[in-house]
Amino acid sequence: MKSTINVTTEHLEGIIKELDESNFYNLSKTSRTDLFNFALALGLKDGTPTKLISSKGFIRTENEDVKPYFFLYKSIYYDKILSENEKDIDKITDIDSAFELVEKYANTGFYVLSRMKKDLANEELFTKKILNEINMIDEDYSKKYGVKTLYTE
Repeated sequence: MKSTINVTTEHLEGIIKELDESNFYNLSKTSRTDLFNFALALGLKDGTPTKLISSKGFIRTENEDVKPYFFLYKSIYYDKILSENEKDIDKITDIDSAFELVEKYANTGFYVLSRMKKDLANEELFTKKILNEINMIDEDYSKKYGVKTLYTE
């Protein structure tokens, strides 16, 4: 198993650093796993995975806070890759391939966050936009799967 889940150096030195330095709504206190998963959700919503160029480790795969998401990453891998060819179902245990795929979608999500931040230089407006995106993703999920979530109950 890979030791880290990676992001591009561009994002580490750009949007992630900006969020780390932000004091608004405690964005600087957001866990790496939560930030990665939010970028992943934005990337999945966008629908286009983006290849990582010049990447660095972002989350250690041995961290306890990321392990509960392994099933989610495998589910995304199944949905986007394996579902097209059911005979490859045994590859669902290949967590490294799942990591590589979610890294690409999160990479897209970090580009989305960067564009939002650029378009909304005011931290309060940027934060409100982020919260709005979270709510929209949650509503879409609730409608698509007919489930109540934390935000829709």
